[in-house]
Amino acid sequence: MSRFRPPARAIILSGFMGTGKTVVGRLLAERWDLEWVETDAVIEQQEGTSIAQIFATHGEQYFRDRETAALREVLRREGLVLSSGGGMLLRPENVELLQAAGPIVCLRASPETIVERTSATAERPLLDKPDPLAEIKRLLAAREEAYQQADYHLDTDNLTPEDAADRCEQMLATDPRAIFLLPRPVQVQVALGPESYLIHIGAGLLSETGCLFPSPQPARRAGIITTENLVDVYAQTLQDSLANARWEVNLFPVPDGESSKSLHTAELLYADLLDADFDRSSTIFALGGGMVGDLAGFVAATFMRGIDLVQVPTSLLAQVDASVGGKVAVNLPAGKNLVGAFHQPQAVIIDLQTLPTLPQPQFRGGLAEVIKHAAIADAEMFEYLEDNIAGVLAGDRVALKYLLARNCQIKAEVVSQDPHEQGQRVVLNYGHTIGHALERAAEQWEMGHGEAVALGMIAESRLAVELGLAEPQSAQRLRELVQAAGLPTTASGIDLQRAARALSVDKKISAGRLRLPIVPQIGEVQITEQVQLSTLQQAITSLSD
Repeated sequence: MSRFRPPARAIILSGFMGTGKTVVGRLLAERWDLEWVETDAVIEQQEGTSIAQIFATHGEQYFRDRETAALREVLRREGLVLSSGGGMLLRPENVELLQAAGPIVCLRASPETIVERTSATAERPLLDKPDPLAEIKRLLAAREEAYQQADYHLDTDNLTPEDAADRCEQMLATDPRAIFLLPRPVQVQVALGPESYLIHIGAGLLSETGCLFPSPQPARRAGIITTENLVDVYAQTLQDSLANARWEVNLFPVPDGESSKSLHTAELLYADLLDADFDRSSTIFALGGGMVGDLAGFVAATFMRGIDLVQVPTSLLAQVDASVGGKVAVNLPAGKNLVGAFHQPQAVIIDLQTLPTLPQPQFRGGLAEVIKHAAIADAEMFEYLEDNIAGVLAGDRVALKYLLARNCQIKAEVVSQDPHEQGQRVVLNYGHTIGHALERAAEQWEMGHGEAVALGMIAESRLAVELGLAEPQSAQRLRELVQAAGLPTTASGIDLQRAARALSVDKKISAGRLRLPIVPQIGEVQITEQVQLSTLQQAITSLSD
């Protein structure tokens, strides 16, 4: 599985005048719901006059300097289709900036086509010559080496703008730098042999769920388990999509809140499934956050000794963590997830359009798991978060698509190596040992999982530094990113002594020993057995600082 890299900031269209950069750029930006920027228009706005007048008054050298300055300013933004000037690639400085920003598509056309397309256009200062065709041929020859620096080349001679836009989209569809800018879904495979499945990530996928996972035979029963507050928000869209794909659909809402993740609620759902004539050929669709995914997954794993499950997570926390990996469980009064199973889904379907409706605290809570995955596995993603956290919090679509795909990929890689949590999968528990203890100590599960994991990572990173197992800088960067994400860095309103005692019932303790993941430096993870339970308990109390 090739690694997802951070997304390009822009798709760049370059090439000579008259090759279609402006009209094709506008079409692509409209199709992909991106911002369209033309560098010549930016310069004209800044200078308060036309390009022709700038050439006439100040000369080409002045214009080229202004072009580079405009390019630097434009590329501070992300999610662009950029139509650059015809001479943009002549300067090595510009080429370096553009290559760092994203893939460059050079549009081309014959000199005769360019003459035809530009003859009706006023103010082309470079073509203000007695013989424009000869001048175009001369300039094209002089710029050929510069245009060769583009990543892709497209002859637009016999293409309509729509056809040229289609060709550009086809070329960029598999470009790892462009993939997150395009509106197409991204797929991540969880490789588990006969239990392998795909994670689908994109906008509007709730209404496409039936197409992505159609009924194998007409009138197979599909049960949507969701929470009462999502019935009027998403359930109808999913229900219609499944019905159109030949499923016989039943809706099973449960009360909101962590208290529903219980054996009692599971028992009620078993009765509802039986009343609706569900059998071993039926499928459960888990629509909601992590609580729903765990509960519905547990029901699917145990009803008639196991039926198919499709995860349709609607919260960031569930999308980057709980829906992937097959761990399903319910809570007991003594602790979280103490009764459960491993039951891999048939598919995971992640709709980006569910994220804007999340309350901000829930969205921030999901970022804790994003930060965790970056801390243990991807220093480049961690740095991307540091540089782009404001855009992520504002719901930047490109950033979220990348983060979701890369997080799912990281978890898929770990799960594929250790599907039943017998070894390597323990690395995913970074921050969770102390985090779960904090959750158990909070009254009536009042502390969100993401907040608890954030505090757990801070305490565990601090402990690793004190034991000489990690770099102080890593712990400091982690704390600063947690804080920038709007997550807590100190515990308030929690009985920390009670949390310390709760560690003694942690299900990860075996024969009195605890295998604890630590981050020696950002992007790397190790397992240590050097940490005593009493030391961890002391680390919890440090969260009051």
